[in-house]
Amino acid sequence: MKLSMIGLMLVSLLGTSHAQAQCEQLYNGVQTSDGSSAQISIGRVSLTSTHLQPVGSSLGSVLVSAANAPGLSGETVLWQCDQADRHQIYELFATNGADRVGGHWEIGAGAGTSANDGLPGYFATYFGYVSLKLTHLNSGKTFTRYWQESPISHYDVVGDKIQIKGKHLSMVQAELARVSALPPASGSGSDQCAGIAQGAGSSVAAYTCTVPNAYIQFKGPGIVSDRAGTDANTSRTFLGVRNGVAFGLRGGAFISYNAACAVRSVTPVVTFARISSQQLNTGQTSESDFSIELECNDFALNITTQSLYGIQVSPNAYEQAQKLGLVTGDGAVTYLLSTGYGSDPSIATGVGIRLRQNATGADMNFVGQAGAPVGAVGNRGAGGWYPIREGQLISATGTGASVYTQSITAILSALPGMRARAGKVDAVAIVRVRVQ
Repeated sequence: MKLSMIGLMLVSLLGTSHAQAQCEQLYNGVQTSDGSSAQISIGRVSLTSTHLQPVGSSLGSVLVSAANAPGLSGETVLWQCDQADRHQIYELFATNGADRVGGHWEIGAGAGTSANDGLPGYFATYFGYVSLKLTHLNSGKTFTRYWQESPISHYDVVGDKIQIKGKHLSMVQAELARVSALPPASGSGSDQCAGIAQGAGSSVAAYTCTVPNAYIQFKGPGIVSDRAGTDANTSRTFLGVRNGVAFGLRGGAFISYNAACAVRSVTPVVTFARISSQQLNTGQTSESDFSIELECNDFALNITTQSLYGIQVSPNAYEQAQKLGLVTGDGAVTYLLSTGYGSDPSIATGVGIRLRQNATGADMNFVGQAGAPVGAVGNRGAGGWYPIREGQLISATGTGASVYTQSITAILSALPGMRARAGKVDAVAIVRVRVQ
């Protein structure tokens, strides 16, 4: 009898082990397909001589959300799981490791070429001498050809289920940089967009290659996915079941040649005199001047060309500015916030930095992150971009280029409608130029 009872107990336990929770996919997944990727809308990229634009020069940066892929929104339910699965769900992410211009060649680190530019994480694109680096912001990891995973910790709870929506996947930061070589014509798993879109002279070429540059897929019980650590050149099981979202430069980038400007120098640190929260709350401010030197070739300074500069906030500062209503309708940011604002107790709150252009005496905005449109020619300040020619011409270099200096005042003040609270102010911004 004892043997019989033990046998029955084992059968019961084995029966229970098969009642495992499963996740399910609730959308059609066409967003993994060519032409249906979340668009990396980085705008126009300008290449000129390496005198103005040496290898490694930044060519643009933008934040991208999976929720922007065609057919998706932030509220689209992508996957649904039992609450018991909440510690077993992950994002897997990698470049499009199979394709020649989609993420196979880490061109910035010398893959496929004899020239190593010292730019790890930058992969060849359909634009000649232009490389792309992608960062998974939730984990801080750079996309590579090898699948990496990051736990999904944000989701909606509906009854006994958890729902992973478009808004719950990590934002992706895309950065372009100049490299010294083109990807080889052979050696990758695929080459769907043969050749390179290089353009010529002052012409503009669009990024017509629809092949994605990267993917995010879902890993959870019951969902077919690839394994972390495997090479996306050959490990692509997720595509067959349409599990995930692609990211691509398709239609979101353009390239032109000759017309370009570069940042030659900028005041590296702007220091404010100490000021109390009481003073700030009575409308007083602390001010400090700084300058930027910008060099443009003659073509870029043609009266019909829109050569612009802007001061761009960091992704973190942009997200905080959105929460506080400090982002304008055209994507500019009115106040620069400290790194760690709202999360670091040592950082002053209710306090931000605004700008004044000394040549015109007008207030300036910062460039944001979400595509930052520049508006029509002559629309000064759209998206946080300003004409370089508004500065003071200080020299002609003799190389077909001229140098302009921009004098700007940074103003530390209380944020509109908020009370300043004591703490430190420590903010970072990047000077960028673009030619329309």
